[in-house]
Amino acid sequence: MTNEINMQGYDDVYSFSEGLALVKRDDKYYFINKSGEEINKQGYDGADSFSEGLALVSRKDKYYYINKSGEEIIKQGYDDAGSFSEGLALVKKDNKWYFINKSGEEIKKKVDKQNQKPNL
Repeated sequence: MTNEINMQGYDDVYSFSEGLALVKRDDKYYFINKSGEEINKQGYDGADSFSEGLALVSRKDKYYYINKSGEEIIKQGYDDAGSFSEGLALVKKDNKWYFINKSGEEIKKKVDKQNQKPNL
């Protein structure tokens, strides 16, 4: 028995994170498990590796979060966003930066008066 995953058909393959690897095919991003099965059938325009059980993905210039089953669990489309760290993610909506938790609830509004992304 072999532990090899067939990578044919992918333009780029990235490292595994939390049991899933990010792959690129025809300018779209997908996640595969260690059996080589894609967990999301819909390709995304952009994606980051999983962090704290969620992955940041984008399509049509909006950002969303999916779980390890490929389901969008934070469905609000953000103008900009970052990956989760210590239970929070930094997101931008309507020219304002916020922190959200893994349920998509706003935790802390950005305090920078110039509407600049805060330095973390």
